[in-house]
Order: sequence, then C-alpha cells, then structure tokens
Amino acid sequence: MLDILSRISIRNVPHEYGKPILKGAISVPLSSNNFHSLRAIRDGKIGFVDGGNNIIFLSPGQAVHLVRLYYSIFDNGKKAEHGRYTFILNSFFKPSDESFSVEIYDVDSSNLLPERMEINESDIDEREKIKGIGAYIRRIGEWLLLERILKKCEILVKDGSLQTGEKYEAPFAERVFNNVEDKVIIGFSKTCSIVTERGYSLLASVHHLSKTHGIEAPWYYHPIAKNITTIKGDMFVVKLHPYADYVFRVEVYPQEKIEKVGRLIPMANDPVFIGYPYGLIDADVNARITDEEAKMYKNLLYNSADDFTRMQANALNAHDIISEVK
Repeated sequence: MLDILSRISIRNVPHEYGKPILKGAISVPLSSNNFHSLRAIRDGKIGFVDGGNNIIFLSPGQAVHLVRLYYSIFDNGKKAEHGRYTFILNSFFKPSDESFSVEIYDVDSSNLLPERMEINESDIDEREKIKGIGAYIRRIGEWLLLERILKKCEILVKDGSLQTGEKYEAPFAERVFNNVEDKVIIGFSKTCSIVTERGYSLLASVHHLSKTHGIEAPWYYHPIAKNITTIKGDMFVVKLHPYADYVFRVEVYPQEKIEKVGRLIPMANDPVFIGYPYGLIDADVNARITDEEAKMYKNLLYNSADDFTRMQANALNAHDIISEVK
C-alpha cells in the first residue's frame, strides 16, 4: 500500500493554469493584473445566515428530517443579536401525482416556514429523491431568514453560493434581491469545485498566482469570467488575511459593491481558522445538526414506531447496520 502511494504522481507546479471553466460564461485568462487590494471596513452592522439538516427516519416513501436555521448580527465586532430555529419535516411521496407532501413542524414558533409544502418530484435531484427534501427546504429557509433580517443590516452574508439550484428556491431568493435597496448580499462558499481547462482548481490557481507575483493579502481577484448567468451579482476569489492558507469563492450582489467584502477582514483573524470570517464560524456551529444529535432523535422516533414503520426503514438501512460492525 505505502509503495503504491509513494509512486502515485503528484502534479508539479504548473507553468500555465488554463482558463476557468464556467458553463455558459466567457472565461477570462488568469492574470496577475486581475488582483485588487481590499481595504478593511470596521463600521456597520453585518448579518450572517447558515442552515443545517440531518435525517432521522428514511424509507422509500417517507422521511423525517431535522432542519436548523441560524442568524447573527454583529455590530462593531460584537454579536448584537442572534436567533436559532429548529424544524421537523415529515415528508411523504405521493406516486399518484409524482410529488412530495411535506408537513413542517416549527419547534421554536419562528413562523419562518409554512406548515405544509408540496414539492414536485422533478424539482428534487433524481439521486436524492425523498432524502433530499431536508436540504431543499433548508435552502429555502436560509433565503427567508435573510429576508427577515435584511432591514437590520448593511451587509448580509450567506454561507454558500448565491446560486439557486432548484427552481422552487428561486422565487424566495428573488424576494431578497428585489428588496436589497442600499444593502449588500454576499455569498461566501467554504469550498469550490470549479476547475481550469488544464484540470487545476480555480482557487489553487489564483492563490498560487498571487504568491508567484508577491501579491499580499487582503485582496480580491476579478474578473473570473464574463456573462455569468447562473448567479446574481458576480463571482470573485478573495483572500482576507496575509497568513491564511485558504482563499474563497465569493459572490457579491450588487457586484459593484465588492469593496464591502472588506467588512469581513477584521473578522478573519480567529486562530481557529485564520482567513475565514468568525461570523460564519459562529453560524456554522449554531446551525449544525450533528450525527450524534440526529441519532438521539432517531432512537426516540424508532422506539415509538410500529412494526410496519420499522419494516419500511429496513428497506434502506441494512448498509448502516453493517457499517457499525467493528
């Protein structure tokens, strides 16, 4: 095993990165001329929104999900306000009209999500089916939470992309974008799978280019491509701290307010993750539904289930049982 691993070729330093690959957009060749300095901004209220989900019951025709939504508002570096809301989703597949009926139980009486939703089967990724309902409704909830706190902040930061992956999600996002007025919406992604024409990571290529040319952070890189139609605003690569090992994909709406990303610079010096805004670290921790927490609720649910309900779950859970064998 070690001998094989030692022989696997690790790519050498590239002499040419290749242009980014973005479907439907006009890629711009990578250039050191596309780096721009980013200045720290310390005033103004900034809000963060994130969500988490996990599954506590799964069968081919029914699933029960936990969804948690969290927001925080920081003022002058201190958390001034926050809220955390948990929901239980009971989803059923209706073969007659190829749709999912979702009952939504609002644990914390937030009045954020409706009590019931009907979702077409075609709206859910074929690979996910009923298992994907939790993530689907979580994304909708994140937009609704952004809308709720929109007027309280000058800048709002959403964990992840501003792209709306599902068509049912788009109207909720549009409600936020249509009411932005003088606000700024930032999508800050932990990861990015975009590659260049030579198969290199876009983020790694931009980061390496900055080091090759001695460009010191904080900076943003732009343009990556022209006529990007899959997102609102525009896409940037951002590095917030000179000692950070990470750069990030960031989207800004409206795009001409990219300098507002500088509001994240004073929040990017947490030793837990240098270069990543601690407002998003806080949001991630508080929105998270761990497997341990989900297992506790799963056991409560199974203990009260009848034999037939357990038989339905057994249609999909044999792999999980075997995986627990030591």
